[in-house]
Amino acid sequence: MGRGLQEDEAREIEHRADALFALPRIPRSATLFDAGLGWARDLQKRQIEVHPAGGPGRPDVAIAGPAGIEAALASRAETIVVDGPRGARAPLRDTGRTTTRLLPLPVAGTPVLFVNVEQRRAARYGVEHGIVHPERWRTLRNRIARLALGAGVVPPVRQLVTLAAPSPGPPVFLAAARDLGSDPGSSWLMLVSAGSVVRRNAFLLFPPGSSAPEQVLKFARVPAMTEPFDRDERGAKLVASAGGLLAARAPQYLGRFEVDGHSASIESAAVGTKLAILLRRPGSREAKLAHLEPVARWLIDVAAETASPPESLEPERARLQAEVLPFWGREGAPPDLLDRLPAVQATFQHFDVAEENIVAGRGTFAVLDWEWAKPHGLPLSDLVYFGVHVLRIVDGAQSEAERDRHFADVMAGRAPSSPVLFGWIRDAMAALGLPPEAMGPLVTLQWLERGHLSRQERQRAEEVGGTPLGKPFAERAARIWLEDPALGPGWDAWRRS
Repeated sequence: MGRGLQEDEAREIEHRADALFALPRIPRSATLFDAGLGWARDLQKRQIEVHPAGGPGRPDVAIAGPAGIEAALASRAETIVVDGPRGARAPLRDTGRTTTRLLPLPVAGTPVLFVNVEQRRAARYGVEHGIVHPERWRTLRNRIARLALGAGVVPPVRQLVTLAAPSPGPPVFLAAARDLGSDPGSSWLMLVSAGSVVRRNAFLLFPPGSSAPEQVLKFARVPAMTEPFDRDERGAKLVASAGGLLAARAPQYLGRFEVDGHSASIESAAVGTKLAILLRRPGSREAKLAHLEPVARWLIDVAAETASPPESLEPERARLQAEVLPFWGREGAPPDLLDRLPAVQATFQHFDVAEENIVAGRGTFAVLDWEWAKPHGLPLSDLVYFGVHVLRIVDGAQSEAERDRHFADVMAGRAPSSPVLFGWIRDAMAALGLPPEAMGPLVTLQWLERGHLSRQERQRAEEVGGTPLGKPFAERAARIWLEDPALGPGWDAWRRS
């Protein structure tokens, strides 16, 4: 789902075509008129046909850049989208079309949010909770923009994405969600997921008159992509069955549906700000660690509450032996790694408790995206994964290269936050009664499992998107873990204070 990146992190402009999902109908074809910023590539990845200008037939939508507005207006397309000057609305409205102005954030790069500037409460919430800058002056600028949007004033940005449809109507997914209890008159903002197009986007839905979202509508950016929604549905059932501390922090799953071959689902919204945003805002180290401590304690308590006898872990052991260890054998993983792991309890595993999936607000927090959940997983896996992800931000490791170095350092005891992570790990060991000799094999297995799954998902994304992708962090981390002499199956740095 969407990520609150800093503007500086946007490397290659993409995903601006996701603005099309705010239209009352998903277009199947488009013609481009001087529309740069990666639109042609985006459309291809979303399986939207690109028709040449002046060709036979009429495309569903004409997409124009600043120099192509007149040509788009002269085309036969009923719907027009302009990624360009904020003044583009006037000539579009003169044609009798209904216009919607979207503020992409960041404005000129790869968006992480699309904000409907006419919907004041949702727009203000989006700017407050959805974007971040480490510099205080930019944070102040965001605050001014939030106040302006809340007052109905569009900030003085250079460009907007303006949609012009033949008739008014909510985004197509919102209209289709009526049967699951969503109000088509809700205000909204769109969260845009970074990375591969197989990652889902989401609308935050604000009931009329509300300043906070009540529902999240997830949707697929490409048709026939059902697997994440199948996993979501299964994960929701597992969470509901577990109950207790686990279910108390999870959204309520409300159901799924489909629009023109695109899968979608509805769940309750978590109100607040993602840790990905909070940890990157200006602030003291102590304040940032204060956001993390309750989550770490919850993970330890959940592990203790959901612990089941060692025999519950046997199917997982068998799967790891058959699927994961052979894959990593040529990278140096010992074939007898599972034999080195003594009998340990199984615990419920979320599998993706990272900064993007935790929303904090008003003294509480919620954990999102339970699609990879399993009732009998490796103990400590979620806690270690959480610590590695969030503590690197606290320690200031922002780039991917810095992230890799910090991973090795924090796990080897060389990073400023190593004592924090090791304290959490020792507390979890005590809560679960884990023997010290289990730690090296246990943590090794969890990184190898994540690296294996990450590779599978990357290959799937490459097949759908049609372009090669760089290795994600989990793949790189597994290799680092096997190569660094301070890590690996004999890892015991957790003993240090």
